Amino acid sequence: MIEINKVLNTILNESIELPEVLVQGLTNNSLKVKKGYIFFAFRGENNDGNDFIEDAFKNGACLAITDSYEVESQKNVIKVDDVRTAAGIACSNFYNFPQNKVRLIGITGTNGKTSTSTILKSILDAENEKTLQIGTSGIKPSLDMTPGLTTPDIFDLYEILNHAVNEDYKNVILEVSSHALSQRRIENIFFDITAFTNLTLDHLDYHKTMDEYFSEKLKLFNLNKENGSSVLMIDDEYGKRIAELNPHAKCISLETKDADYSCEIYSINNLGITGTLIWDSKTLDFESKLIGSFNLENLILAASIAIELNISKQYISEGIKNCTKIDGRLHLVENKSNQMIFLDYGHSPDAYLKVLKTLKDNFNHPLKVLFGAGGGRDKSKRPKMAEVVEKYSAECYLAPDNPRFEDIESINDDVINGFSNENYHSFNDRKEALEFALKNLKTDEILIIFGKGTEEYQEINGAKHFYSDCDIIKEFYEN
Repeated sequence: MIEINKVLNTILNESIELPEVLVQGLTNNSLKVKKGYIFFAFRGENNDGNDFIEDAFKNGACLAITDSYEVESQKNVIKVDDVRTAAGIACSNFYNFPQNKVRLIGITGTNGKTSTSTILKSILDAENEKTLQIGTSGIKPSLDMTPGLTTPDIFDLYEILNHAVNEDYKNVILEVSSHALSQRRIENIFFDITAFTNLTLDHLDYHKTMDEYFSEKLKLFNLNKENGSSVLMIDDEYGKRIAELNPHAKCISLETKDADYSCEIYSINNLGITGTLIWDSKTLDFESKLIGSFNLENLILAASIAIELNISKQYISEGIKNCTKIDGRLHLVENKSNQMIFLDYGHSPDAYLKVLKTLKDNFNHPLKVLFGAGGGRDKSKRPKMAEVVEKYSAECYLAPDNPRFEDIESINDDVINGFSNENYHSFNDRKEALEFALKNLKTDEILIIFGKGTEEYQEINGAKHFYSDCDIIKEFYEN
């Protein structure tokens, strides 16, 4: 708890009489408000926080902050020019600037954020640097809170950073989503290292165009600390564009030796990856149990970030070697019949392509694919998902992912528009689809299951229902 005037330091433009209270917490969710909380009235896509100011006061709020023209200044309601800017400053003040007390690495891109973060954490762990990882797979090591977003909301994020400081973490690795940048969830936070993986078709339900999607990602590279640096994969057009706009950024490439970090010597097979990273006339040999060209990209990006952090070559090699799997990413599921069954979080055409190409290149077995499109998300990618799956699979099974508030049959119809033949089975129940796929899986075939990874829920009509692909596979082979 902290005096209210300290929390609001530099936020107020004029002398305003404040209630004499100790602030207990900050939130933009009226349901989370407790006695002594400050409520920030954010306007979102679906809800306007200004409609919940009275609810916040009923729940114990000591103050509400808004930037709405429609709300009058009154006792305990303060108007500011920008409520999200105010939230960033207030969080910094409330938690005593935790973002400046840890080394912050922000990683953005469509695919590869979690894998790169996981490999980097393994490297930092090898040097015994205490590191917290925040992203799609939650918080590692785990905390009592589950934000439920790749990049937590601003209030959760500052609380997590404060925890990191209190527990003497040296590094925090944060996956930064385009939604988080658009919604300013990292307001007033600056990074020691910012990194870019790639940009491919996704999230156009939210961003509308690829240019808009790219412009949101680009914002991260204006958020470096004074002595910070940016590290970019430049083997796609968007990486090159970021590099052109940030001439001091360090570039990484598998295709050109003129990059700051290059890797022209490498080998990929079903046993793993070996390679040599080259920079400043120096070299780093590495070997990994991970497979696939996309994981090579993740490995050299993580290694390059580690070099920028002055981690020794010994620990980089050791950390890469220690990272033998990434939960939910090309995750081999053990089963009593020793069938080759993989789980992967992939939910975009490009993610599918990379995984399917990897399996085809490394294993001489027919591929079967179970996949589905999420509801309430980018519809333009749905038929493209089917096109990619059909190209690589001997047979495919279309099943619900997280339908959310959309009709499952409607989602499936959108996907089916991308098929050019009848080599698919469509299901409205994911468990039924998976059991059907397992029954029809022959000993020399591979099944890849996209979408859920190791998640243990399905989101249907606003509720999360327990669901686990892993559990269904285990039960199937035990019975």
